[in-house]
This record gives sequence, C-alpha cells and structure tokens, in this order.
Amino acid sequence: MFILFPYRVDVPFNYRPVMNWIVVALVIFIFAIQIVEATQVRNRQMSLVEYKENSITAQYLLEGLSIKGLFGHMWLHGGLLHLVGNLIFLWLFGNAVCSKIGNLYYLPVYVLLGLVAGISHLLFSDIPILGASGAINGVVGMYLVFFPENSISCFFWFLFLFWRLFWLSLRSFWMILLWFAFDIFGAMRGAGGVAYLAHIGGFVAGVGLAILMLKTKMIVMERDETSILKLLGLEKKDKSTEHRGDFAPWQQEWDNKDIKETKQETIISEPDVEHEPYIRLRCRCGQRVKILSQYAGKIGRCPKCSAKWRIPEV
Repeated sequence: MFILFPYRVDVPFNYRPVMNWIVVALVIFIFAIQIVEATQVRNRQMSLVEYKENSITAQYLLEGLSIKGLFGHMWLHGGLLHLVGNLIFLWLFGNAVCSKIGNLYYLPVYVLLGLVAGISHLLFSDIPILGASGAINGVVGMYLVFFPENSISCFFWFLFLFWRLFWLSLRSFWMILLWFAFDIFGAMRGAGGVAYLAHIGGFVAGVGLAILMLKTKMIVMERDETSILKLLGLEKKDKSTEHRGDFAPWQQEWDNKDIKETKQETIISEPDVEHEPYIRLRCRCGQRVKILSQYAGKIGRCPKCSAKWRIPEV
C-alpha cells in the first residue's frame, strides 16, 4: 500500500487563476461551517430529525436524485484528510486549467463537471456521497487534454517504509492514466468509502468537454503547446489560427524598451541545456519555468509573480 501525491505541475500560466482561488476559498469556508455545525450537534445532542433539518451537510448530501444534493455535494467534505487531499489536486490542476480556459468559464465548467459526476454515481449506486472529488477529477481530465506532455512531480510514500519518501516526475499522460486506472480498479472491486463512479464520470466529462472546447475553437492552444489531439495526430492544421511573428501570444503585448537589461534587473538563472529543445529557468520568486529554445532572446514573464525578463540565449 502506498500514497501518491502531486506537488508541482510544469505549466506556465497565461492568466492568474483567480476563479480557482475563489473555489478553493469557498470549499474551505463551507468546511468550516460543517465543523461548527458538527460541534453544535455534539453539544446539543440533536435528534436525527433535528440534524437533517438544520445541518447543511445533511441537506446538501447527494442522497437520491435532488437538486440540492446535485449542486451541494461538491462543496462538502467528510473530514480534514478528505478536504486536504481534494484541495491539493484542485490547487495544482485547477490553477492550470483555470488559467487556460479563463476565469469566466471556469466556475460554470467546475459546477457542470460536479453535476455529471453526481449523476454518474446515482446511475449505478444509491449510497449517499459528498465531496469535490468528482468535479476535481473532471478538472484533471481537462488538464490531460490540454497538457499531456507537461511534467507532474509527485512523491510516493510506501506505508511499510515510514521513514522514506520517493520522488518522481512523469509526463501528465502516464501519471493521470495511472490514477484513472486506479479508479476503474476500485469501481470494479466495489470498494466502499470512495465514490469511484463519480470520479470516472467526472473525468470522462472533463476529457470530453476539453476536446469540445478545442474542436469548437473556444480554446486555442499556443504554438509551443501540445494538446492530446495533437499528440495523437487527431488535430487538423488550421493555418488561420497559427500565430504570427516570432513571439508567443503572451509575449506580443510587450515592448522591448520596457525591459532593462542590467544585472540587477535580470531574474533568470542559466538555462539547463541538457533538456533541449527547452530552456529551464528559475525566477527570483522561486517559480520554475520551461520555455522552448526557439524563444531564446525574446521577452517572457514569470507565471507566478508576472515579472518581465529576457529569455537567455542557449
């Protein structure tokens, strides 16, 4: 038995993922309300009827087909470990997806994925569930479509080796499919305590929605990005959507005169030339960035602190 957790994804941000930050804050706020309610229940020794009438956990639990349950279960959690585990995935993958599709789309997309996950569970099970896992698996599915070749850094903790952690970094394609295989295996075993069918339904919905966004041009990949459609050879080349000039879209808005090329202003470390065709940089704020070597000498920015810098020559 082992625990596998991601701690970093190698995805530069196009925009600040403000809406995902709001979703994370809202999930934490609602969990705080759940804690307060649980304390009141213990102190007042409520009956089951009183608890169901006064507790948001009981009212918005997904138990049978109900509007409250479908929209509410994705904001509730069953304990601190449940919350923290979900938030780690939501923070890492949600920030990347939110930055890609934009803050305007992100919240309705997140809710839609949660709804599909809840319905997927109800189609095959009548066990009550709560938690954001289904919606988050949908976000992870979208991440797989947009960033299949980007690296995910994780750590393994084998439960029989308490004193040792193992780190690894794999492409998103392999890592996420491994997690998906675990969900399928769990659903086949019928393991209790985890809504695997909601995970699977949310994931499939996320993959399908992301592909639809790419096909309808709602989302356009930048020329240095590889979607899963391009990776599998399913993307038709459309010259009308190709970017012009030698700059990526997030570089075109900047003017060279805005960059002061002094040692004090330079915030990039030496490139890691062993990983061509990429240049790997580290900003002074600590953020790691991976950029195609074709942008050497161009203007870039830090996806974390938004500082401008000139990409060094390889």
